[in-house]
Amino acid sequence: MELAGQTSVEIERPKAVPSPVGREGVKVKVFSTFPAIALICFAGCTTPHDGQPLSHASGEPVTVKVPFKIGNAIVTAEIFQHGKPWPTMINVHDDENTSVAAGKIVIEQSGGRLIALSHGGKRLVTFQLNGERYSFDPNRIFSDAGIRDTLERRSTYSEAAHRAVKRFAAQYLEHFGLDREPVIVALHNTVDGTYSIESYRPGAEHAASAAALSISTNRSRFDFYYVTDQRFFDYLKHRDFNVVLQDNAAVTDDGSLSVYFAREGIPYINIEAELNHLNAQIEMVRVARGMLNELLGQSR
Repeated sequence: MELAGQTSVEIERPKAVPSPVGREGVKVKVFSTFPAIALICFAGCTTPHDGQPLSHASGEPVTVKVPFKIGNAIVTAEIFQHGKPWPTMINVHDDENTSVAAGKIVIEQSGGRLIALSHGGKRLVTFQLNGERYSFDPNRIFSDAGIRDTLERRSTYSEAAHRAVKRFAAQYLEHFGLDREPVIVALHNTVDGTYSIESYRPGAEHAASAAALSISTNRSRFDFYYVTDQRFFDYLKHRDFNVVLQDNAAVTDDGSLSVYFAREGIPYINIEAELNHLNAQIEMVRVARGMLNELLGQSR
């Protein structure tokens, strides 16, 4: 990977399967007017707009790596796709590996794309800028209020750091066309043993964010959906899953993707499962995908 006035995008394919151009481990180098973002088009690729290099169907699982620069740090987006790039799944915390594994298994079987951020195997992104060290939660950077709060909570705040984080958030959204998706599926894992469906009960820590809540007695409290669309809530409740419906009108703007996409009018599903609950999360991803096919259809 080169980032000296030039960025590179790596396209990886399973070694047992030849690529469409008859080579394995294709590497494409592209010049970018933005040093933090790489734009790509490889042989046979046609794109409706920049930032979706795999907008066509992929006949075999393909991984594309796109590096973003923030301060002195590199955050790599790893895009895993099989078939059409629908639905789009995202993962932003690099320590939530069960969710990524579940997403990949379902995509291998049923198609779709997963965009997972890689930044040192930790929840937070850390970078240095102008001699100062900063950290932020990558799921708290999609509003000015969220950026300020996460920098202050996780490290320290400066206007320069704010601008750098805001630029990264904007590039991430634009590069993958996330504002133009019909629906977003986020994959997360609970890792601290406290955050669960119970956190949204009346009087609990996150109760104010919830417009409705359904708790199953047959499932782990750490395995639940968090959705922004009433149709999704009703569908999952009927199938006896733990599910929270976000109160889109009253929820606090914390810079999270659920708030951002709700305000953009894009339906959002967060599939939350306890770390190492792989089978449970695979089931939840499959159910969500079936729900989208039934309620939305394969619109891409």
